Amino acid sequence: MKNVVFWTGVKNEAPNMVEKYGGYEWMDISKKSWEYWCKKNDCIFYHYDKPSENDLKEFRVTWQRWFDVYDELEKNNIDYDKIFLVDACSIVKWDCPNFFDLCDDRMTAWLDKDNWGWIHQSVVGYKEFFESLKEFYYDNKDKLISLQDKEVIKGTDQTPFNYWLQIKNIDVNTSLPFMYNLTHMHRKSMFQYNWQLEEDRTPYFIKYGYVWKYNGIPKNERTSLMKQTWDLVGSNYE
Repeated sequence: MKNVVFWTGVKNEAPNMVEKYGGYEWMDISKKSWEYWCKKNDCIFYHYDKPSENDLKEFRVTWQRWFDVYDELEKNNIDYDKIFLVDACSIVKWDCPNFFDLCDDRMTAWLDKDNWGWIHQSVVGYKEFFESLKEFYYDNKDKLISLQDKEVIKGTDQTPFNYWLQIKNIDVNTSLPFMYNLTHMHRKSMFQYNWQLEEDRTPYFIKYGYVWKYNGIPKNERTSLMKQTWDLVGSNYE
């Protein structure tokens, strides 16, 4: 059995979504980094690009990945050990250690402390809606879509999923260091460098982080930022 990186790279080709994201070149950059890392660490790279439901408005990709992950691997006869779900808005550093070695058999995640206002509003907004994950979503998708698009407007799946874990008393490992999940990097000034070491202008996120998430920024700027990163470090993946 091998460990699997389940990479969510679904391109919604609806014109309004293509415009919203400024195209999908950023996904191609992310994919190259994860394919390299998986080959280096003897892991399986799985490109999840075809959700089971075609309507991506009512069944957001962020939800469907949780419903599909095991079915996808099993129907493709992939005998897996541990699975890492990751979004295409990420780049993994070429020398990132094998984080699977740091994980036990529990659900593993990171505590989000980047935007307390977002977290609070998201928790309050979703609080009264939870029973179980897939059944809950299919039974309540109209309300969830309204929360996502009109009422709360804070994320999609993460807060409800966190509630499901608690309700089901799932033991979650949150001990992995934050450098394996650098999110909202602009909020932490991670795109900057130490001006006192003018001879080394390497940005903080490249020096100190292993998995870089390009979130919390306007989505149509994602390609530009990820391409700038790739121009700096892409030769390390060859």
